[in-house]
Amino acid sequence: MKGIKNFYLILILLLVMSCGENIGETEQDNISSNNEISSENSDSSVSNNSEPINNNLEKANIEEVIDEYPGGVLSFLSDEEKECIAQVSTTDSLKQMEYDVMNEGMIIQEHYDYFTSCNIPTPPGIGIKEGISAEIASETPLETSYSTSFASVENLESIETSGVSPYLEKVDESTLRLFYNSIEVMGLAVSLCDYEFNCEIQGVLNFISDLTIVETVDGVRRGYFVEGNPQTKEKDIYTAVFSEDGLTYTDKKALGFPVSVDEVAWGVPDAVLMSNGLIRVYWVYTEDKTSDETIVSATSKTTKGVDFTMDPGYRFDSGYVDFEVMKAEDGDWRAVMSYTPHYLPDIPQSLFYATSKDGLDWEFIEERITPESYSYLDPTTIPINDKTYLLITSGSPNQMGDKPHTLYRANLKLP
Repeated sequence: MKGIKNFYLILILLLVMSCGENIGETEQDNISSNNEISSENSDSSVSNNSEPINNNLEKANIEEVIDEYPGGVLSFLSDEEKECIAQVSTTDSLKQMEYDVMNEGMIIQEHYDYFTSCNIPTPPGIGIKEGISAEIASETPLETSYSTSFASVENLESIETSGVSPYLEKVDESTLRLFYNSIEVMGLAVSLCDYEFNCEIQGVLNFISDLTIVETVDGVRRGYFVEGNPQTKEKDIYTAVFSEDGLTYTDKKALGFPVSVDEVAWGVPDAVLMSNGLIRVYWVYTEDKTSDETIVSATSKTTKGVDFTMDPGYRFDSGYVDFEVMKAEDGDWRAVMSYTPHYLPDIPQSLFYATSKDGLDWEFIEERITPESYSYLDPTTIPINDKTYLLITSGSPNQMGDKPHTLYRANLKLP
């Protein structure tokens, strides 16, 4: 799910608590993603009284990495420590390390060895993960359609783009705009695509994740997304006014429902314009670290969509996540959602279809609408007609831990 993701701010919190002389607070990225790509291998050796030897690699450009990750692991090192790390690594490998910490709070053994080789204490609270096996990386879904008595997914296929947390919007009859968090761009990609999903990236938004956009009744293009605060060590859902091309935003404000940055099963806001002009935002929430995820919501006090009041109760509980409202009309609400990854590989992350009269009390049959041979999460849709929706979802193997995430398209058809 896009609800189970580590945020880069966890690292800042841990470093502050560890009380090191190089600790400071700087702004950093807060990107939701579970993806991993292979890092470049490097050989390093060190003696007790000499600096590490880097015979096979060019010296890494530490400043370039810090410029891209201003609040990352490397930013807290002394000049001598940075010099040593530069000699046993590569620029690309260090960028990969920073991205892994930002998203997962874990690094591979190769990156861990950079610190031990230079006699530098490793970052506190950071674990070591295994790389993705070739078998998992090459695994793809075997089924391209799936039908139930109330909904069907047809023409399911990869758009050959790595990413999570997609958001799709219609530009015109021939053009779509696709936002998604991706390791390939180290941020939130903004792409223009045709309806065959031949896409071209227009730009990248840094420091935010899980974006959705609505146009208010006043004609304001308002986005809702997740961002962390390095000063408060909290993250929140924010709203801001977005440009028509989606590449810039202004007037950012927190909704006021913060949680600690170490709460990973949280977020994935989905904003929807209601028929009365108010905005409702749904997101994933947990009572504690051992509870299953729930879906909660808040409704704006005015049509401006800036100030919100929490709606009582849960929309869903028992581990349902990644809520996407497809339709919000009086007496006719439709949505899709995914399921927690906690029970992989026995129970895949599948999509489910739900209906409601008011957007608060929902009904659904606990029957997946996507094939169980693969996991699907983070759905986003646009209507083709009243019964058919163009669906974009992130897909991954039914595997715990590190695995690739690829964006898939399909037609979601209702009876």
